[in-house]
Amino acid sequence: MALKHEIEQAIADHAAWKKHFRDFINGRIELDPETVGKDNLCHFGQWLQKEGERMLLPKETHAEISSLHSEFHRVASMVVAKKIKGDLQGVQQDLASNGAFGLASDALMQRMLRIKA
Repeated sequence: MALKHEIEQAIADHAAWKKHFRDFINGRIELDPETVGKDNLCHFGQWLQKEGERMLLPKETHAEISSLHSEFHRVASMVVAKKIKGDLQGVQQDLASNGAFGLASDALMQRMLRIKA
């Protein structure tokens, strides 16, 4: 039960971060690509480094989730850098469901949902 609740919260945190990211894409807030690229600053990343390491067993599961999460932040950082440079076509391609951001986000969420089930 506790793991299911923690994963639900982690998924909600990821969704909230994506909303924050959309605010940047829509020009409502500023983001820095270097900060966005750090996977330990968001709520999900902090959970992953603490409770997640203890709860996501075997260790390979935690390592896989950590890798997917790091890749998500790497791609998000790339999108932020493109937007700042004015590469709006590149941003739109990355944000498409089959683009780098969409695929990285989906891979992370699908893996978390499989653990929850």
